Amino acid sequence: MNKIIKSFQENTHCSDLLHEIYGISSAEHFDCVFIAPSWPIDKVFDSATTDIAEIYSDRFSKSHRIKHNGKSYLYIQLQIGAPNIVDFCLSCHSANCAKFVFVGSVGSLVPELEIGDVIIPTCSISGNGATLYLDDKLSPEKMFERTYSSPELNAELSRVCTSVGMPTKDAIPISIDSIACEYAHLDEFRQMGATLIEMETATFFKAMQIIGKPASALLVVSDNSAVGQHLVGQGADLRAKYHAVRSRIKDVLLNL
Repeated sequence: MNKIIKSFQENTHCSDLLHEIYGISSAEHFDCVFIAPSWPIDKVFDSATTDIAEIYSDRFSKSHRIKHNGKSYLYIQLQIGAPNIVDFCLSCHSANCAKFVFVGSVGSLVPELEIGDVIIPTCSISGNGATLYLDDKLSPEKMFERTYSSPELNAELSRVCTSVGMPTKDAIPISIDSIACEYAHLDEFRQMGATLIEMETATFFKAMQIIGKPASALLVVSDNSAVGQHLVGQGADLRAKYHAVRSRIKDVLLNL
C-alpha cells in the first residue's frame, strides 16, 4: 500500500474513507466517476431526461448517481482547489470505480485556444503546493513538474467526442493556487510551456496514478487572457458560446 494512503488510514482510524467522508459506498460499482469542482450537476445534466439520484450532500461535496443505458456513473462536485481533489482521490483507492474523468472550465493563455474549445490534456504542469504532498518525501524541486493522464482513457474520450461531433484539442494546463495572483505570472507560465490555466488537473492526475486508477480530463475553455476575454465583464456572445459547448458535454460523458 502506498505510504500516503497507509498513513491516511492509520491516522483517521478508518478503512473506508470514501464512505466515512463523502457518504459513498466503496462497494458500489460505478462505470465512471466524474469529478467537477466548478460545475453543479444541473449545469451538465437535465434531471427531466436523465435518471439522477442524490447520494450525499454537505457543505464540502455533493454527489449523485446517474443511470444510463445499463451503466452507473458517479458525479461529484467538490469545492474548488487542489487540496479538495487530493483528499477525494486518495479516498477512492479501494473504490469499485473503473475510471475517472475530471470535467470543468479552463482559461486560455494563447490566442489560438478559443472560448468554447474542448481540451483533452495529456499532461498538466503542477504549479500548486498540494501536488508536492503526494510524494513520500517533500521535494520542493518538483514544483512545476508535469503529471500525466491515461493515454488509453484519453483515446476513449477522443473517440466519443468525435462520434458526437465535438472536436477536441490537446494542450497543456498549469494548475495554480490563486486566481488573484496568476496574472502577475502569465508570461512565466507560458515560458514553461503552459497554454491553459486552472487549479486542479495536475494534482488529479498524480493522485490517480498513486491509487492506480485511469484518469483523464475534459475541459472547456471559458476565458482567454491572451486576447483580453476575461471572465469578469465578458460579453454575452462569448458566454453563450461557452455555455452551448458545456451543455453538450453530457453527450460525451454518458457514452463512456
